Amino acid sequence: EALVAAGVGDIRAAQNLVPSARFQMQNSSTEIYIRGVGSTLDLPNIEPPTVFNFSGIYIPREGTSAGLFDIASIEVLPGPQGTLYGRAALGGTVNVGFNRPARDTATAVLLEAGEYSLGRASVAQNLPVGRRGALRAAADYIRHEGYQATGADSKDDYGLRLSGLHEGERFGAYAWVQGTRKHGRSPNLVRRGYNGGRFDGDPDAFEGRDPWDDRITATEPDAGRQQYENLVAGAEFEWRLGAATLTWLPSYFTLDWAGNYWLENLPSFLSARYDQVTQELRLAGPGDGRLSWLAGLYAYRVTNDGEFVVAGFPLADVDHNRLEGLAAFGEATVAVGGRWRLTAGGRLSRDERQGRGATAFGEPYAVRQDFDELDWKLGAEFDAAPEVMLYATVQTGYQPGTYTLFPPTPQRSNEVREAGLTAWSVGAKSRFLDGRLQLNTELFFYDYRDLLVQSFNLNTALLTTFNADRVETWGNQLDLLWQAGEHGRLKLSVGWLRARDERFVVPDDIDIGPGRRDFAGEPLQNAPDWTVSAGYQHDFPLAAGYLRARVES
Repeated sequence: EALVAAGVGDIRAAQNLVPSARFQMQNSSTEIYIRGVGSTLDLPNIEPPTVFNFSGIYIPREGTSAGLFDIASIEVLPGPQGTLYGRAALGGTVNVGFNRPARDTATAVLLEAGEYSLGRASVAQNLPVGRRGALRAAADYIRHEGYQATGADSKDDYGLRLSGLHEGERFGAYAWVQGTRKHGRSPNLVRRGYNGGRFDGDPDAFEGRDPWDDRITATEPDAGRQQYENLVAGAEFEWRLGAATLTWLPSYFTLDWAGNYWLENLPSFLSARYDQVTQELRLAGPGDGRLSWLAGLYAYRVTNDGEFVVAGFPLADVDHNRLEGLAAFGEATVAVGGRWRLTAGGRLSRDERQGRGATAFGEPYAVRQDFDELDWKLGAEFDAAPEVMLYATVQTGYQPGTYTLFPPTPQRSNEVREAGLTAWSVGAKSRFLDGRLQLNTELFFYDYRDLLVQSFNLNTALLTTFNADRVETWGNQLDLLWQAGEHGRLKLSVGWLRARDERFVVPDDIDIGPGRRDFAGEPLQNAPDWTVSAGYQHDFPLAAGYLRARVES
């Protein structure tokens, strides 16, 4: 309900609801930053360090821009998340849950209108089937004119989801399939820092006074076309075995996208094609209050390819990239003395990567890599009072390495090391005033090693990926929610983040031109020191509903 009221149509629009997070649009991709951990390296050979899931199914980067409709929840989990389920996540996970079929006949319709000829229509239909089954169909269409002066950054998007549910005494099944098509115009990058040809780098110096004006001449740029087709299917089969529950989650994902757009005054082209299969098997205990446990296996295989062309010059050409892996994971929590709970978990991962392609000058390259990693988790919770819980956790996570898009030389390998993160956190979750006041706070520290970064080599016209040695992040997150009377609600979130490069020196063989080559002490991108959001809403009851007034900043 809150997401609908806030007009959230995709994950990018949800970032204003999440403290210390940035869901950054990058054409058809979404760069997900959680507490400063994320990636702008949108090439086929680089996996993001944060994970996005649809109903428990991992969604690759270009699939994150699909519209959100008929959804039940969005959950954002900061830090490593490898011991509980699915794909390993070094920096955090965003889980989107769909509304499942229910045992009643119901229809839901949502209509929205706004400026830039915005029009959106979503409809969901629920149907019971027999004594134990149900079906649900949901469709979504959104259209708006281009936000940019050329007409770029427009939408003409369709989405359809079909799902089915069976609930038996010992067996349950939930399956869904979703398709998305987009025919809007790609967003262009607006030139700034130009200053009449001086290129002084002023980040606020746009070509004109309007930062949404992407025009440079009468004919350039224009609004580039894109073609986007995405199909994803997932299922959850559950067997209740008495002392434990066995869950199997298979999925299939395919995507074909090609977009023309402008990098300031340079016509550019970007494409991505994916085929992905995942399998997850989980066995979980009953959680009787004294012991809860979970163990699982996860396997995946993804093949993808893509091109990045600027002004007719192919900066990146990945003919084939295959990443597949197998992981065993688990976690257990035991209650001690009535007020303490201790948690331990682990994940053993093996990932294999193969890649091949050609440089802008036709030189072929190929690589094969293997990665093995053991991650772990330790945690403790203490009930200081009936409605106050204190906790502390330490957990590790890793991101598979990758390769640079050119052949190795005697001076430099084309392989790039994996990245790793150790996250420490202590905090408190509490409720007061008979549950009407909720106050949570968490202090955290991230030790981030071998961050994957990228530089464009001016001499060789090659994109080079390498590791920055170390990043340190300190932070605190405070969240307050107060039910003010029967109809009012106040919320406040304050995030403090100090994310800094500790050791980051550009390798000597990557010539990026004159200037500073040691970035120690510099802040991470999309990691602001302070993030503050606040809002108040008040409902005025009506005979058949309510009128809600809300202010947020």
